[in-house]
Amino acid sequence: MAALGSLVWVEDSDEAWIDGEVVEANDDEIKVICPTKTVTAKVNAVYPKDPEFPELGVDDMTKLAYLHEPGVLLNLKSRYNANEIYTYTGNILIAVNPFKRLPHLYGNDIMEQYKGSDFGELSPHPFAVADSAYRKMINEGVSQAILVSGESGAGKTESTKMLMQYLAYMGGKAQSEGRSVEQQVLESNPVLEAFGNAKTVKNNNSSRFGKFVEIQFNHMGRISGAAIRTYLLERSRVCQVSDPERNYHCFYMLCAAPQQEIERYKLGEPSTFHYLNQSNCYSLSALDDAKEYLATRKAMDVVGISSDEQDAIFRTVAAILHLGNIEFEKGEEADAAEPKDDKSRFHLKVAAELFMCDEKALEDSLCKRVMVTRGESITKSLDPSSAALSRDALAKIVYSKLFDWLVTKINNSIGQDPSSEYIIGVLDIYGFESFKTNSFEQFCINLTNEKLQQHFNQHVFKMEQEEYTKEEIDWSYIEFIDNQDVLDLIEKKPGGIIALIDEACMFPKSTHDTLAQKLYQTFNSHKRFSKPKLARTDFTICHYAGDVTYQTELFLDKNKDYVVREHQSLMNSSDCSFVASLFPKLKLESSNSSKFSSIGSQFKQQLQSLLETLNTTEPHYIRCVKPNNVLKPEIFENINVLHQLRCGGVLEAIRISCAGYPTRKSFNEFLTRFRILFPEATKKSFDEVDACKKLLAKVELKGFQIGKTKVFLRAGQMAELDAHRSEALGHSARIIQRKVLTYQSRKKYLILQSASRDIQAFCRGNMARLQFESMRREAASVRIQKQARKYICHTTYKKLCISAVYVQTGLRAMAARVELQYRKKRQAAIIIQSQIRRYLCRRRYLRMKKAAITTQCGWRVKVARRELRKLKMAAKETGALQETNTKLENELKELTSILELEKQMRMKLEEAKNQEVEELKAALNDMKLQLGETQETKSEEILKLESALQDMNLEFEELAKELEMTHDLAAENENLKELVSSLQRKTDESETNYEETGKLSGEKIKQEVPVIDHDAIIKLEAENQQLKALVSSLEKKIDALDRKHDETSSNITEQLKETASSDYEIVSDLAAENERLKALVSSLERENNEKDRSDSPNKKKEGTHLTEEESSTEDIDNEMTKKLASENKELFELVDLLETKIVETEKKYEEASRLCEERLQQVVDTEKKYEEASKLCEERLQQVVEAETKLIELKTSMQRLEEKVSDMETEDKILRQQALVHSASRKMSPQMSFTGPPPMENGHHASLAPVPSRRFGTISFRRSRIERQPHEYIDVLIKFVSQKVGFSHGKPVAAFTIYKCLIHWKVFEAEKTSIFDRMVPVFGSAIENPEDNDHLTYWLTNTSTLLFLLQRSLKTHSTSSATPKPPQPTSFFGRMTQGFRSPSSGSLSGDVVQQVDAKVPALLFKQQLTAYVETIYGIVQENVKSELEPVLSSCIQGLKDSLHEPSGQSSPTKSSEQNSPTKSSAQSSPAKSSAQNSPAKSSNQNSPKKSSDQNSPAKSSEQNSPAKSSEQNSPAKPSEEIPPEEPSAENSPAKTWQGIIDLLNRLLSMLKKNYVPLFLTQKIFSQTFQGINVHVFNSLMQQECCTFNMGKKVNALLNELEAWCSEATEEFVGSSWDELKYTRQAVVLLVTEQKSTITYDDLTTNLCPALSTQQLYRICTLYKSDDDKEQNVSPDVISNLKLLITDEDEDSRSFLLDNDSSIPFAADEISNCMQEKEFTNVKAAIELADNPNFQFLKD
Repeated sequence: MAALGSLVWVEDSDEAWIDGEVVEANDDEIKVICPTKTVTAKVNAVYPKDPEFPELGVDDMTKLAYLHEPGVLLNLKSRYNANEIYTYTGNILIAVNPFKRLPHLYGNDIMEQYKGSDFGELSPHPFAVADSAYRKMINEGVSQAILVSGESGAGKTESTKMLMQYLAYMGGKAQSEGRSVEQQVLESNPVLEAFGNAKTVKNNNSSRFGKFVEIQFNHMGRISGAAIRTYLLERSRVCQVSDPERNYHCFYMLCAAPQQEIERYKLGEPSTFHYLNQSNCYSLSALDDAKEYLATRKAMDVVGISSDEQDAIFRTVAAILHLGNIEFEKGEEADAAEPKDDKSRFHLKVAAELFMCDEKALEDSLCKRVMVTRGESITKSLDPSSAALSRDALAKIVYSKLFDWLVTKINNSIGQDPSSEYIIGVLDIYGFESFKTNSFEQFCINLTNEKLQQHFNQHVFKMEQEEYTKEEIDWSYIEFIDNQDVLDLIEKKPGGIIALIDEACMFPKSTHDTLAQKLYQTFNSHKRFSKPKLARTDFTICHYAGDVTYQTELFLDKNKDYVVREHQSLMNSSDCSFVASLFPKLKLESSNSSKFSSIGSQFKQQLQSLLETLNTTEPHYIRCVKPNNVLKPEIFENINVLHQLRCGGVLEAIRISCAGYPTRKSFNEFLTRFRILFPEATKKSFDEVDACKKLLAKVELKGFQIGKTKVFLRAGQMAELDAHRSEALGHSARIIQRKVLTYQSRKKYLILQSASRDIQAFCRGNMARLQFESMRREAASVRIQKQARKYICHTTYKKLCISAVYVQTGLRAMAARVELQYRKKRQAAIIIQSQIRRYLCRRRYLRMKKAAITTQCGWRVKVARRELRKLKMAAKETGALQETNTKLENELKELTSILELEKQMRMKLEEAKNQEVEELKAALNDMKLQLGETQETKSEEILKLESALQDMNLEFEELAKELEMTHDLAAENENLKELVSSLQRKTDESETNYEETGKLSGEKIKQEVPVIDHDAIIKLEAENQQLKALVSSLEKKIDALDRKHDETSSNITEQLKETASSDYEIVSDLAAENERLKALVSSLERENNEKDRSDSPNKKKEGTHLTEEESSTEDIDNEMTKKLASENKELFELVDLLETKIVETEKKYEEASRLCEERLQQVVDTEKKYEEASKLCEERLQQVVEAETKLIELKTSMQRLEEKVSDMETEDKILRQQALVHSASRKMSPQMSFTGPPPMENGHHASLAPVPSRRFGTISFRRSRIERQPHEYIDVLIKFVSQKVGFSHGKPVAAFTIYKCLIHWKVFEAEKTSIFDRMVPVFGSAIENPEDNDHLTYWLTNTSTLLFLLQRSLKTHSTSSATPKPPQPTSFFGRMTQGFRSPSSGSLSGDVVQQVDAKVPALLFKQQLTAYVETIYGIVQENVKSELEPVLSSCIQGLKDSLHEPSGQSSPTKSSEQNSPTKSSAQSSPAKSSAQNSPAKSSNQNSPKKSSDQNSPAKSSEQNSPAKSSEQNSPAKPSEEIPPEEPSAENSPAKTWQGIIDLLNRLLSMLKKNYVPLFLTQKIFSQTFQGINVHVFNSLMQQECCTFNMGKKVNALLNELEAWCSEATEEFVGSSWDELKYTRQAVVLLVTEQKSTITYDDLTTNLCPALSTQQLYRICTLYKSDDDKEQNVSPDVISNLKLLITDEDEDSRSFLLDNDSSIPFAADEISNCMQEKEFTNVKAAIELADNPNFQFLKD
């Protein structure tokens, strides 16, 4: 029974074992407090815990004080966390896989340490196990074996590599072809891993075969050879792979080979091969198959496999893959198999090519079997299933032979020593496996582990007992788990499981069901065999490591391994020598019969040979443990490790060792180690046995045994003896240390004492000297510093004065020069700008005038049609209230009567118009005859004009040459100007230089003789003045010529354009002449522009000359005066030349202008003749337009009446809300007093705020302060925010500025104010132009943002009164402090959003703002809807027309009339046009009372579609005639649907541009997609659209919408795509093939769960296939739908969808669509903040 307070281990389901402290104990149960929980457990179910357990654990389990499961687990975990992964359990080494590199545990220096050391002397290591095996082999002359076992992924292969490295280190470097044997064995690993390793559930590189490496030694202990023996290759994996495992690595490497290899073997992706695609795992994250393929090729080269052999190997592997893709089906004969299709025949052909055998022979070997009887052979055809088994058998035998050939080749490359005396074998084989699904592979693997466990029991447990018997000590035999009964169950003949499986495989009709029943009957009473409760064909075997349940579904297929004679002969006859060598010829006896063999029996034989090899050696064991299943470091799973220890028999070995005597020492070793405990025992007696007994009696040790040659100690006694020994050694060491330390300490003390006295005397003298020296230096330094500072200050002051004077002088001079230069440039720029602006303004005015006329015409047409469409849409809406309808009925009657009169008038106008059209047609015919007569006369005139034009061309060429001359003269004139200006500047500079030099050095000038002749200078100045006057006059003349040239060129271009446009309509032959005139005029303009451009660089040159001449400061001498005189003469000559040339150019310009005017006058006369005819047509059309305008005015009056009704409804809502506010205020606490009448309007109402009677003085003072509003600033604010002021950090500046101003002015706390009434019209201006979506979205962002800020800021009285308030102070100073603590300013210096107590004006303002948000949103949504519906209607109509394309082509006139936006009287006959455009018919089509319009909204939208499409695509003028056009590709449904995508893109860009909140953006798109869904779905409900082709076309269009939604991202679109679910499900039903197979449940639950019964019945009954082969749904489904329709209510039988145009959100939801932190970086209006009255906006 555990004592209170003791530490124990308790079993736990999550951690296996947890420690805790006993707090309560009874006879049977104890209560333990653990770190995570409190546990109650049985007394016999807990184990004690060692409180002195070392932190890093112990290296041997037998040294533990308490050797049990939790102690072992804790020891392994402690060592694993300290990176000590190896631990002993007696002679067994436990290796825990660290899943990381530990370089400090390996290397040549580590191997040197373990060389020759005793086992257990150093830390546990595989090197110690290898050294022990090597020493025993050398000393005892017995071959050794090291068995490395463990789970898949436990590190068996790495441990095997370490063992071979150490044995190679000990056995020397026996070279073979330049490499050691150990290196050759390791180099063969990549080849064997590629062909023998695969991914399993627990390991990505699991060995699927057993490998026994024999390292051969000679008599000297040197390595003389090596051999690799492979056992138990998992052959069934070639054909069957379970998910998520993989086949062997070589298949995937070959599929990832270089492209030339893939093309050679005709391979592809792994998913295309049957042997690989049985699992969904094709690649590994840490493994690159392409790189591994190249590494395997390189390893083959190292091993000694030639390139030809490598090609043959991979050709065989590729052939196996192609072999698996051959499928079989029944042939023409009964039960005869043949390749299924062309794909199978292709793979059959490729496999035959790769095997280099005959294709027909390969097919026969797979599909036929030859039966040899007495003297004859019978060929039997196989059925498809048997042929598939034959195919898999061939694949398995080929792969097995290939693997055996590789092993043989590697052994031949390594080299074996047949004369070797000893071997050390290293066995690396797969461990025990237990998965959720266990098949035949796990059955064979677990049989292998059962055999090895029995071998482990025999050589560990039984040898332990034999040791005790040999030493003749008292020992009681303990039983261990013997698994012989399990081995008999599996492999006993003839009644074992393997024998029964082989027997079932020999019968062709056996299945896994019959096999399971046979197993149940045979082993029903066996204690190791059981049947699961809920399984029919599974069975469970109780293995030594636990129960494993096997599934028998694939046991028979995986066990079959036919040795087929046809396969043998086929492969032997291959043209490939490699393939033929794999299948040598059989003996005569075996070739005549096809003997059955199974994989299970072969597996058992190989296992028996392995055990026979192991029995001839002395074994050593290494148990590898996998700490976790995720294969990552630093993770230790207790339950997983404990299970592996049980499976490996480690816990059983620990139990045996603890029950016996795990520590054994010979007498000599024991006395040598522990003689210090009792030295007298060895002095008096020389008998070792007697001395050992006396020594053990001295330390009072009990439970030991004395054998013949050894002392046997129980577990833990060795540690106890070592503790006594350490205590004795420590006592002796302490006595010696005490004496030595005493002597050393006294000697050191005496030396320190004498040295300290000398040091103290020296230090005191030195300190005094240093102090005196520092005082002397300090006095001197003070004096030196004073003089130095004086000198430095003086010199610094002088330098500053001088530099200041220089800087001032330079700055003043530079400023003067800059000012002069600026004035000159400014004057020149003003002159240039004035001329350019004049030219640009005139050109812009002409362009704007023409553009305004065309824009006005198009816009007026568009506005009229849009208003007409809105009126039609408003007439169809049925959402108006019943009360308002009754009020408006009388007005509607009057309007309808007026409309009837207007219609009658219009009928009369139509008839008159038709008559006029006939008359105009007759007049046109007459005019055509006249035109024919005038054509002949005009042709003669045209010939004359052409000759005149040629003359004009020659004259224009002469003019161009003269213009070039004028340009040259202008350039020369500019050069003259520059020279004159440079001369003037030089004279001015010379004067200024003389004046300065005269001032600076007056005395020197008096002494010197003057060099300059003043009279000459005066003359030159006069000449310069004359030159200036001449130049200015020349400039004026040149400017006048330029202006005249510009005017003439502009007049010519305008007249030519007008004549060209009129002549194009009248006479097509004059177009060529007009084009020539245009080309000539444009050439003149280009020359003029080149002249202007040539002027600009001259001006730039002037600037450069100015800067260069300003920088030069040379003196003027006599030579300069001479140069000036000569230059003046040249200037006079140039001026004369210029005057003459200018006069000549003026004359030539006048002659050219006269010729142009004469030619133009002739063109103008032709225009006048046709203007009169056009005026008559315009007068007739004007009368029609006036009639339409009257109709539009009537409909606008109707719309105004509806708007009045909606305004009345909004006023009613506001009044009801005010009434609610009053009722809420009346229900407040009785302590508050209310005064004043109810509010009459916003800003003029009585106060609703509660006024406490006892605090009236302070509150009235505060209220008076709040009500003083800055009314003079509100106009500035309103004027500013009325403009578009943009955004800051994605937020509207206008809304944020309004909010800051209202907070600062405390408007929200005012009980009376008119500011809100003045602010409301600002938001009302947003809806004045309801067609400008850009303007509407901008104000939608502002209003929603301001509403969000108000919702976060305003607190109503009900909420403020509900919160507990602190008690009011009673003293005067208390009220003052409370007033100072209250927020006195409304600035946003703290948080962006501030909480304020809202009064009634603020609440009403918030309500009005909410109404504006909803109104603007509704207008935007209606605009989008009005733009979208015509495009949708035209798209649906285009789809309908495409369905009836042949009939549509036969009547183009009719289709053009239906699709034409406006029908003029000249397009059709009067009778037909009057019938089509009659007002009665239009009224009937637009009447809301028609049932057809109610049931088919798509039809009404189709009727309105042409008007919309005409507005968007062809905005023609009303006065022009629009000829009928045939449908083209531009009006196709795909183009129209692209128009929808463009419309959505424009809408999205507009919303992004105006930063509309994402919440409102998603709502807009949701309603838009809802409208698309309603329109398209209702169109599909029509009979002509409910077809398969229509569904396919609509599906293609929906795919474009889905792609647009994915590009637009969910951030903006939201769940808009879900709004199309009705259309999508209807389209899925239409395009579904084989509709007759659809059941009612599939239709209502899987295909169309959202559609109602009426809608499904409508689609199923209206559906008609375009092809006779296509069938509708079954009649049973339609009858079920019909029954459900009759059972349901009559009101729910409508199958059409209604478009919900209501506001899809509440005002309170806006407060959640944004966050206050988003406004932290937003800045108010900077322009307004510069106003001193709005300085608070800068905070």
